[in-house]
Amino acid sequence: MSDVPFQSAVDQSRALAAGEISSRELVELYLERIATHNPVLNAVVTLDPERARREAAEADAARAAGQDLGPLHGVPITVKDSFETAGMRTVGGRVDLQDHVPDQDAEAVRRLRAAGAVIMGKSNMPPGNQDVQADNAVFGPSSNPWDTTRTSGGSAGGGAVATAAGLAAFDFGSEIGGSTRIPAHFNGLYGHKSTWRSIPLSGHVPYGPGVGWWTDADMACGGAQVRDARDLVPILRATAGTADHDAGFSYTLAPPRATKLSDFRVAVWGEDPSCPVDSDVAAAVDDAVTALRAAGAKVTIRPASLPVDIATNHRKAFLPLLFGALSYDRSALTPAPNAALLARLLQHPRGDAGPALLGTFQSHYHWLKAHTVRNEIRQRWFEFFKDFDIVLMPITPTAAPAHHNKLIDRFGRPYEVDGVRRPYWDQIKWNGVANVSGGPSTTIPVRKGRSGLPIGLQAMGPSGGDLTTIEFAALLGREVEGFVPPPAFV
Repeated sequence: MSDVPFQSAVDQSRALAAGEISSRELVELYLERIATHNPVLNAVVTLDPERARREAAEADAARAAGQDLGPLHGVPITVKDSFETAGMRTVGGRVDLQDHVPDQDAEAVRRLRAAGAVIMGKSNMPPGNQDVQADNAVFGPSSNPWDTTRTSGGSAGGGAVATAAGLAAFDFGSEIGGSTRIPAHFNGLYGHKSTWRSIPLSGHVPYGPGVGWWTDADMACGGAQVRDARDLVPILRATAGTADHDAGFSYTLAPPRATKLSDFRVAVWGEDPSCPVDSDVAAAVDDAVTALRAAGAKVTIRPASLPVDIATNHRKAFLPLLFGALSYDRSALTPAPNAALLARLLQHPRGDAGPALLGTFQSHYHWLKAHTVRNEIRQRWFEFFKDFDIVLMPITPTAAPAHHNKLIDRFGRPYEVDGVRRPYWDQIKWNGVANVSGGPSTTIPVRKGRSGLPIGLQAMGPSGGDLTTIEFAALLGREVEGFVPPPAFV
């Protein structure tokens, strides 16, 4: 049984179907591991063991009766704490929501349950999804299982830790700027950002109950973190599809463009002057290129036809759209912001502090300009993906950094890339490319760095091409290191 907690969800599903293990046994195994390891890792912040046992027993009974509950029948999982769960606390890292118990499931959670998943508990995150570490004043920080002095990443850091350390079959989460991909990279997992609007986010409530039922934050997407890339396929089949209130819009998973590495056309974008990467990440890019060429893939290093550079994508599209999504209701602020106040705040800007403030208080006209740039970039990516299937890129410039005890950042956190001070929020710049494009992106664990920490890369594809990036990640993962259980938790 020692390898069962680290098996892929697909393998666990097969074992459940074959009667080699029951859902109740699998739930008990994970509950025991949570009891043993979660006090150190702080990955799972709310647990409902009795409900999990009851639902697992119901899944076993349904199987014995010949009923098929779906592609995740009896598989025990965790869900990011920003998704509402009926009868189970949903805090979202916020002190004011620490006792909030919803009376209905978020739409994605409802779909996961309908597909047979057993939701054991909720995973840790920062307040309102707004950090690259999972830490908050309610539950504290989640720790990386490869080195507990290091961050889990964020915002879906608790779920990444739970998945990597074998506390759940997988974690279902969300992102707006790398929240699934960054923790997957830091913890040695495959993580997936879905095509924009492919998974309804009704009931995803980083801003509080009620708000998230009738609007999705701009660029926000569903996602998941798994130990095997192909686990993402049943997850997407369970959750992707039009929301009831989104009449006239449809979404269908397109088949992968290729099923052999030799048939993929890969653009490699491994460096950019506005967001340099360290030698560990550069080595991962080299390893991946070597593996791809050995497999016969068509590899082009930074093609001239790339639609955008990091600086343009970040400043002209991603940041104003991101901070527009996170903006304040000015009428609720006292005193109301004015030019003099903003001028004082901008006197000593750090990193992206200036664009953040401008974006948070921007006019609708200013947002429309960024939206126009976004649409132009998306069209350029559409044309680009006529000639390429995948863009292979870094996720962040380094492996997981140390925990940072500042829960509210004023753009002054220390962060170094090969000994050179860089803005802390460089960690989201490579990810923002896929958030602006709207396309899917899947992370691949490639190797270990000098510190022994995992180093991953991401494969971005065309909008609707989720199965293409997933298949590519699965195939490349076989040629590089792929997922390895953290030794201290085996």
